[in-house]
Amino acid sequence: MEDTKEIYANFKEQVRREADIVRIISEYVPLKKKGGRYWGCCPFHGEKTPSFTVDEGKGLFHCFGCGAGGDVFSFIMKQENLSFVDALKFLANKFNIPIPEKEKNAAEIARELEAKEVYTANQWAAKFFHSCLLNTNYGKKGLAYLQNRGIGREIITKFDLGLAPEGFDKLYKGLLGKGVQEATIVKAGLANRNDKGGIYDKFRARIMIPIKNPRGKVVGFTGRILDKNSSPAKYMNTGDTPWFHKGNLLFGLDAALASIRKHKQVVVVEGHMDAISLHAAGIDWAVASMGTAFTEHQAAILRRLVPEVVFSFDSDAAGKNAAMRAIPLAKQAGLKCKVMHVPEGKDPDDFVRKQGPKAFVELIEHALPGVDYEINTVLVSHDLNSLSGKVEAVDQVIPFIASCESEVEIGERLRDLARTLAIDEGLIQSEYRKLTGRNRREVTPVVPVKAKQQVGGSGEQAERLILYGILVGEPLEAQKDLVQKSLFTGPRQEIFDKLVAKHGLETKIDARDLFPEMTDAGAGELTSILELDVADNNLPQMLEDCFKQLRLEGLQKEFQYHSQQAELFEKTDNAKFMQELAECQRIRKIMAEYTTNKNSF
Repeated sequence: MEDTKEIYANFKEQVRREADIVRIISEYVPLKKKGGRYWGCCPFHGEKTPSFTVDEGKGLFHCFGCGAGGDVFSFIMKQENLSFVDALKFLANKFNIPIPEKEKNAAEIARELEAKEVYTANQWAAKFFHSCLLNTNYGKKGLAYLQNRGIGREIITKFDLGLAPEGFDKLYKGLLGKGVQEATIVKAGLANRNDKGGIYDKFRARIMIPIKNPRGKVVGFTGRILDKNSSPAKYMNTGDTPWFHKGNLLFGLDAALASIRKHKQVVVVEGHMDAISLHAAGIDWAVASMGTAFTEHQAAILRRLVPEVVFSFDSDAAGKNAAMRAIPLAKQAGLKCKVMHVPEGKDPDDFVRKQGPKAFVELIEHALPGVDYEINTVLVSHDLNSLSGKVEAVDQVIPFIASCESEVEIGERLRDLARTLAIDEGLIQSEYRKLTGRNRREVTPVVPVKAKQQVGGSGEQAERLILYGILVGEPLEAQKDLVQKSLFTGPRQEIFDKLVAKHGLETKIDARDLFPEMTDAGAGELTSILELDVADNNLPQMLEDCFKQLRLEGLQKEFQYHSQQAELFEKTDNAKFMQELAECQRIRKIMAEYTTNKNSF
């Protein structure tokens, strides 16, 4: 009997086999066949000239404009904003493929029923609040409040805004009338029970903002007071429940989804009203982090949708700290990130209403890259006229610089830091090596390799071919140690890391299984690798040439580093000068042996 893992693997392959990628993508994008590919305009970024291709034979899509790529599962994940498992189920249902379900016990069945009842209660509550705002006399005060904030009927409808009326049991009685059980109303956080067992509405005399998951299902609420004297709490939220976790949600994502994809960018603000006001001003690619710190889960959600996030938090100390915490989470998820602060201590809601949408868009366009923001924040917090201040600043700034992917960028930032602090660049370089535990690689010309077949003339192409060899199962025993030593750069390193983490190097896999784990850059690069057309009989020699080329590049970088060190020590009469000079001679000898084919791996 098949075990669960095997059943799942067979199910996934059946869906992949039957879910024709051309048919699926054609439902979203008009495709036209040219040569061996289908072409159309990319659904993930605005374009008029088609640069989006579908390779039916390999089951891949690739946009040469924005770099998006993947298989049929990746496409549905991006297009429908689904997890891999949900995309798999989506396609299975579409092609009437039975979804294998493990037998559920009584507790699991009860949890599913409970969740369904809570979602139903939330949906009825949202309709109740919305109707109270638009169709009752006591809703007039709420409408006037929203109108004063520039929020009209269109935005009220877009976000299903509502009003919780005064009184202790209006919602409670309304939900009972719809057949919702008392226990469910309490579980959903819509009502509380007092010490005597009585039930009263949790939200009263508040503007109600439904919180929806990315699929548009209401999972909770935020209520804002209308009368400052009615409650000490300006905002009241649904408490954490099994169905509602603020750190797992982004307010307004369901409403902003289409515009986010169009702009290839998302603006993340702190508060719900900030996001709503931006949408009212036409800046409809904004979402809110639910008033909490930006989380790893929220970063993962956005990574599936866009390449770039712009954080627009308040410009007070708390907002700056929030930005500093959010930047590394965004970068770790594979997002490019920027940070903007509205001037004069205003929040986005206040600024856009007073200065207008054009001024806010200009702030977005001039937002600082995340690394610049991190560095500037550290530098302005230290006394750069004192030695201790400079030392502390360097210690804190270098990790930010080290997080940059490009070696060119790292080099430029280290030089900028040296100039800013009036410190010798060699000392900054030395501190970088000490704090990061690695030598900074320099960008150097590639030494040509004489071989039977050229590999494309670039280190990147050599890396692609080596990864291709690994993915198709080409034996690389002689080069295994070299492969493990951070041979790859940029998105190719991500592909290798995911491969090792998920499968190791010993097992041949379907490389398409890596797509759900990839950032957009990694998925695009993996697609490029899988689209390589390499004859099997040429592959071993090409891989040998690739390893040799990359090994020579590595030797060149080492040689340049030790040459710089020797020059630095010579200027300062340091005894290490001779040691560095000997190292340069040793590396030069090895390079000469490689270029004459006398050395091997």
